Amino acid sequence: MGWVIMLVAVSIAIMLIAFLVLRRRGRESEDRGSASVDFSANLALAVYLLVLAYAAVLCRDGLSVTETDVKAEAETLTEMYWSVAPIPEAAPVRSQIRRYTAETIHLDWPLMARGEVSPVATKTLEDLRSATIRLRPVGEESKTLQQDALTRASEVSHARTIRSSDASAGLESIFVISMILSGLLVIALPWTLGVKPTPASMFADLVRVAVVVIGVCFIILISHPFSGLGAVKPDALRTAEQHYDQIDSQFPSQP
Repeated sequence: MGWVIMLVAVSIAIMLIAFLVLRRRGRESEDRGSASVDFSANLALAVYLLVLAYAAVLCRDGLSVTETDVKAEAETLTEMYWSVAPIPEAAPVRSQIRRYTAETIHLDWPLMARGEVSPVATKTLEDLRSATIRLRPVGEESKTLQQDALTRASEVSHARTIRSSDASAGLESIFVISMILSGLLVIALPWTLGVKPTPASMFADLVRVAVVVIGVCFIILISHPFSGLGAVKPDALRTAEQHYDQIDSQFPSQP
């Protein structure tokens, strides 16, 4: 959000300075190389729109993939809870699954907007896997369920690694730089003619600046999967917590 505010402020400042300079020193409108300037401005606009469209597609795909990863992690946690629920000795494991899910929601999510994950939740996941390994189930069925739970725990650990990678990822800076540079050319090239601004030209300038600034700001706001517009929420994990309650109703926890 700080980048967006800074970009808007700088754009407004540049536009006001250009208006003041052209108002004082600009000459009256006449055709002196305007055709070549118009061609250059249109070329810069085409480059800007191309980069903008490609960046938007990349950001949308990134958000979609991240949301799918979060849903897969929540489903794996639910399946792990199902696996340990019939094991009488697994009440502590159930508790740790709930604890890890809650810490992921309340500790991880605020940090992931900054590209980090909580070490507390990481430690809880390690303890969860250790507790699952230390189970001593009685009977072949319980042993099979334990092995399935261990497999699920490994999958949760892998899903956490992927989520951490998603949190530290984002749109390559080359796209933002390309949009800003081509956008500046779109805005500034008509001013190189040195023509005094008229109401019509000022309106055109405002439109150009608005198109460029809105486009760049929009990309910045959707460039990170856990912050800004369309940020992925932990709704899938909250749904998993509801599933835990349903599982408990079928397999009451035994102390």
